[in-house]
Amino acid sequence: MLQIDLLNEWIPLRDSFMDEIIRLEGLGRHAEDSLCMRCHETAACVRCVDCVGSPFVCEGCICAAHQLEPYHRVEKWNGTFFENHSLSKAGLILQLGHDGLSCPNPRDHTTQLTVIDITGVHMLSVKFCDCADARTAPNYIQVLRARLWPSTVKRPRTATTFRTCKLFHALTMQGKTNAYDFWNALCRMTDSSGLRRPKNHYKDFIRTMRCYRNLRMAKRGGRAHDPKGINATDLGELVIECPACPHPGRNMPEGWEDAPASEQWKYAIMFAIDANFKLKLKNRGLEDVKLAPGWSYFVNEEPYMAHVETYKDQVEMKHCSSNFAANDLANVPAQKRFAINGVGAVICARHCFYLKNGIGDLQRGERYCNMDFVLLSTIAKVAAELKTMVLSYDIACQFSKNFLRRMEEFPAELRIDVSQTSITFVVPKFHLLAHGTSCQVSYSLNFTEGVGRTCGEGIEAGWSDTNGAALSTREMSAESRHEALDDFFGAINWRKTVSLGDQLKKSLKQAVPALAKTTAAFQEHSSTFPPAVLTRWVDMIKAWDADRKKPNPYREPVIVNTLADVRLELAQQEAEEAARGIVSLHETSASVFLSTGLDLEDQQRALRVKAKGEDSKTPSGRAAIQEKRNALQHRIKNWRALQLVYMPAVTPLIAKDLAPSTSSPSASSSPVAGATTGPPNDTATSSKIEDEKLWMPSEVPNAFWATGLAPGLITKAVRLRIAQAEEALHNLRRQLRIRKGLIHYKHVFVNGPGQTANTRARSAIASLTERMARHTAIYRAARAALVILSPDGSWQGHLRELRQEDIRAPREDDDGLGEGHREVPWIWRVLLHESRDVPGGDGDLSEEEVHESLRVDWVKSRARMRRWDEEIIHLREEMPRSVKFLEWKSDWWASRATLRADAPEDIRSGLSAYAGRQAAVYAGLAAKFKAQWTTALKTYGLDDGGPMFELGEQVGLGDSDSESEASEHDGSEAGYSDDSM
Repeated sequence: MLQIDLLNEWIPLRDSFMDEIIRLEGLGRHAEDSLCMRCHETAACVRCVDCVGSPFVCEGCICAAHQLEPYHRVEKWNGTFFENHSLSKAGLILQLGHDGLSCPNPRDHTTQLTVIDITGVHMLSVKFCDCADARTAPNYIQVLRARLWPSTVKRPRTATTFRTCKLFHALTMQGKTNAYDFWNALCRMTDSSGLRRPKNHYKDFIRTMRCYRNLRMAKRGGRAHDPKGINATDLGELVIECPACPHPGRNMPEGWEDAPASEQWKYAIMFAIDANFKLKLKNRGLEDVKLAPGWSYFVNEEPYMAHVETYKDQVEMKHCSSNFAANDLANVPAQKRFAINGVGAVICARHCFYLKNGIGDLQRGERYCNMDFVLLSTIAKVAAELKTMVLSYDIACQFSKNFLRRMEEFPAELRIDVSQTSITFVVPKFHLLAHGTSCQVSYSLNFTEGVGRTCGEGIEAGWSDTNGAALSTREMSAESRHEALDDFFGAINWRKTVSLGDQLKKSLKQAVPALAKTTAAFQEHSSTFPPAVLTRWVDMIKAWDADRKKPNPYREPVIVNTLADVRLELAQQEAEEAARGIVSLHETSASVFLSTGLDLEDQQRALRVKAKGEDSKTPSGRAAIQEKRNALQHRIKNWRALQLVYMPAVTPLIAKDLAPSTSSPSASSSPVAGATTGPPNDTATSSKIEDEKLWMPSEVPNAFWATGLAPGLITKAVRLRIAQAEEALHNLRRQLRIRKGLIHYKHVFVNGPGQTANTRARSAIASLTERMARHTAIYRAARAALVILSPDGSWQGHLRELRQEDIRAPREDDDGLGEGHREVPWIWRVLLHESRDVPGGDGDLSEEEVHESLRVDWVKSRARMRRWDEEIIHLREEMPRSVKFLEWKSDWWASRATLRADAPEDIRSGLSAYAGRQAAVYAGLAAKFKAQWTTALKTYGLDDGGPMFELGEQVGLGDSDSESEASEHDGSEAGYSDDSM
């Protein structure tokens, strides 16, 4: 309400505000013949709109006052109003070469320099220095020393102020402002009427910004201090590295290499892999110069393209039931108007830093040849130093299948020695929902030892950062686009660096109570089982962890009885009965009769939906519906003949249904004959066949069951209905998973490119929704029948009432809770088993079967607890690693201060000052984080009183699941300006 109150206070004062604004347009208290407010000798005629108070002075005084502020805007009184003027027209000349001081030997002539500043575009008169010590300094050097960036080096006539470069860079990093809009904004600030619009220096500005960006990254990477110069920059040298990830020799505890295999997960590095199909590049045929080939986040283009060219015809194959863009786009041909269709990237999965040489262009979809090269370029060197890796990828199930074989095709420097380095492939937690059951239990981070609460989805937040730049970067040349995106990735990394203290503290605050809660729940759960059973389950988990080919303890022992299974089983029973001499009432068996009735029910439901849909609004659609009605009527007519054999009790029931529609007693005296063999009368034709009651066993009053139905028909009907319900529930869950994936795919990859893609995505989602409605109707009908046929059956334990709020994916409501907090709908928790709950059957499971049916709940409860425990241990490792890395980086900068001993004195002074400032920044971050985390650890009782975060200390239960939001990244970046350039 504060904003509303303040606005309400302002509204009555709007007129006074307006008066004061209008007053500034005139002379104020000054008269037209006023003397200069400074010299009091000459008539005042100009004022500066950027100076405080805008004093009314003469041209001589305004030039004298602006020797150090040459980019202020001035106005001149023309007798009626103030018109645009300039300091150059007033006589100001800017002297270069002496850092703002006067020059004893300036050049004779002045040079007109167009200056692009945050206040607009100015024409400035400058004089170059011609002193003896300045004659060896080219003009562009003198311009640079005035904090102006020359657009050319031989005869600079246009320059951009450093502060303008810095402002545009910050706006680009934060708001994705493009150069075209920024340039036109400056032109409007100069003259919004268009009468004095500056000459077009847009290309000069974008060239300046490209050079500025390149040198700024090199400066921040310490290249100014290297005697070898900028051209000696190594691949990936300009990246901003993750302080919390393990870096052997810089932030690892002593003796970590000798830790037992059971503890190596604490020193594992986790990578997340993904592609972004919004970061495209138009095929404009632009040629440009490479300023930083492979120096930071993009791979070195030449070897990368040479590798990709050898795989022109490579096609991705789909190996699972996932429905994400990685599968959908892998084989999509490239659009001709785009030379690049996206990028593939590798980041650290826990802290979401972009990695050196971890990004590559995708000419088509997410092909193996592209993603393999990008991944191996990033992790090969790391794999040589670390023993454990976790790779998260939304299609890890298919990517991992032949990864080692494909790796053998790469040069030796890009291969990983898998005998020394363990690699585990997983699927990010959100993406896993749309995969099949096999993938969900085999590639889940929730069930992977040692990963803590890593979710693998943080790379998506990074894409939300960069997607704002997609429209501008797609118009650039390929080289300029790489440099611009490298700059964006660096800005994201720097923002994550400075926010690391809050991030890890927040994760710890979440993990400590979660561990306590899940530990209590697990212990309570464990107390309900015999120790021998728990021992067997733990052994099963350990065996699976050691060898994924062993039985998976997290896989639900689901035995879904499909209708086909039960029909086959009933047919076999009926064949055995015939062999024993029990003759069937008809050559078509009772099970086939019942199965056909279930099919007819389903056809009626489908026709009712179609009759109410869009097809019923057109003549051709109505004709098609009538044809389906005729065909269905014929099938029901033939089925009625069988019904009279197996269910003679329905004869009076059908007659009662048809009695009101019959016009004569003769017709009503033979209702079944009329309904099944005779031609339909007028009133019968007017009724809809999809609404005709079939009189299945569950619809017949139970008073008729003993004498009016064939023996055993109810038992068979129960078994078929249970199978029908289980199959419908299984299909419903599958459609929910697929729809969840399609909705995510549409939001991330389809929205925006065009109406056709959006329409196709919407149609696919609508089709899935229709199927879900159909499976829901089948389940409800089957369960309603079971309530009548077997009201006390044990089927009620797993075939519950299906409410509308139950029909959702495990995280359909997007409540932000993961596996560690989850309360999922019952349809995802029930155990479907072989149905024994038929009348007279044995509905109980054996003790062994009961234990196995409850095993999954227990092992998941255990996994939840262990993942939270591991999360705390990871945080206890990452906190000191971060401090040590930042301290190492501070020392690294301090050591570079004197590397160029042969540089001129003034250059050495700058090198020393910049190195000192950077060292202070990293030392300051280390001290800040250390103080933050020390307080947090004491708060949660995790500080053992020893040295700061003694590495290797274990906090939780000793071994450490769940969908994680622990590493939350909001996707924003504030740029990373810590220097004046």
